[in-house]
Amino acid sequence: MTSKNKKLTGLFVGGCLGVLFVAAISWVAARGTFGASDRFCQGVTISGMDMGGLTKPEGQKKVADFVDALNARQVTIAVEKNKVTAEASALGFSCQSNQVEKVVEKAYMLGKTGNIFSRFQKLDEKDKKKGTFELDYKIDEKVLKKFLKEQCSKFDVKAKNSKLKRENGVFTATKSRKGRELQMEESVAVVSHGLMKDVSGDPIEISAVVSVTEPEYTKKQVEKCKDLIGRYSTSYATSNSARATNVKTAANYIDGTIIYPGKTFSTIKTIKDRTEENGYQPASEYSSGKVVEGIGGGVCQVSTTLYNAVINAELEIVERSPHSMVVSYVDVSRDAAISGNYKDFKFKNDTDVPVYISAVADGATLSFSIYGQETRESNRNIKFKSEILETIQPGKPVETVDASKPASYRAVTQSAHVGYKAKLWKLIYVDGKRTEKVLVNSSSYAAEPEYITVGKKQSATSKPAASKTPKPSGSPKPTKKPKPTKAPEATAQPKSTPTVTPKATEPPTE
Repeated sequence: MTSKNKKLTGLFVGGCLGVLFVAAISWVAARGTFGASDRFCQGVTISGMDMGGLTKPEGQKKVADFVDALNARQVTIAVEKNKVTAEASALGFSCQSNQVEKVVEKAYMLGKTGNIFSRFQKLDEKDKKKGTFELDYKIDEKVLKKFLKEQCSKFDVKAKNSKLKRENGVFTATKSRKGRELQMEESVAVVSHGLMKDVSGDPIEISAVVSVTEPEYTKKQVEKCKDLIGRYSTSYATSNSARATNVKTAANYIDGTIIYPGKTFSTIKTIKDRTEENGYQPASEYSSGKVVEGIGGGVCQVSTTLYNAVINAELEIVERSPHSMVVSYVDVSRDAAISGNYKDFKFKNDTDVPVYISAVADGATLSFSIYGQETRESNRNIKFKSEILETIQPGKPVETVDASKPASYRAVTQSAHVGYKAKLWKLIYVDGKRTEKVLVNSSSYAAEPEYITVGKKQSATSKPAASKTPKPSGSPKPTKKPKPTKAPEATAQPKSTPTVTPKATEPPTE
């Protein structure tokens, strides 16, 4: 290239740069950012607010006023038809002042640093981003949760169960009601999202998350309890006054008991502690293979009678134990002993409707009737049969010498008890034909010998008188048991009935 051409090229480039320089100055100046300008660049916005042409103090005030308005804006939280209104700040919404200052400073400095060309480049980048700056907001969830709990949870309504009542032999069911419950975590998320999404400063309304809770027992469900599904009776006519009192007292505690679906009945808890304060008296009972006096003797006849009514109703047996020795008011394996706090008779209402227990003790007969919903087929019937697997003889009588009694004294203090191993079966009939045989329980009863007390003391002046006490028989026979009075058996599908094995040594159980 010749020197002349080089000169012409230099002049051309220099001219272009000059034009470009002048254009840059004009472009930057037009945006109010050239030199020591104290104005925001035109087109700059902060959270939607136009900041162009404002001085820094003016911009700071505008943003501060906007943040204050956001914090103070009215927020209404709807809990279905109920509404609560509060300022956003009371819900944990905030924008920190130091964070506001940083955003304002950053927006203000756009186009004010570097040489003219770098400013030109930054302003160009600003245009590409449309000069938008956003404030950062946050929600303090602890504050929001506290507000929701105190101001919104108060609108919660508990579901109301229907209750079963029986007056003059007629069953009625009270009304049930659905409940309403604020869902805390979901509501926190919804309210937080609403506060962060709408930052226009205008009042807003947000619906909290509420769930409907169903009652556990509805009126439609409870009112189905109206059918007699199981009954059984035993006689206690030969009981003395104290034992009869105990039978009636325990029966009265059980009478009117309602077991709702899925719940378990406990005899021990229902009849209360066997104490004189609760109406019980001393009477004969079993204890470790012997007949002794104990407060509440005879209550096992109550648990036994109830047991038979329950298996007739075919409800689920949870716990049942045989006595240590056989009892006279039911066949073997049809008894249910209770003792202390460890041996109980329990059953579960495994139906879909409540079960009601009616008890009557009239001084001679103890009867239990169980009501619920009859769902069993009319052509299906059940019977129960005891099967003796083994008979255990009590052995020789046991004599005890009482030196304080005369030699002529001889008394039987406890009769012999024959022991048994037995099973109880449920026999199922359909249209009069037996279709199934189901094991209900297996039971063991101890054999106990006859216990005799004899005297030893000799008299120097008189001969021993003949004993008026009958001599024991050589081989005791099982005591005949009165046949319990019972209603026709109910019908149902077979269910399992677990047996609780009795302990070797036990407190009073009869």
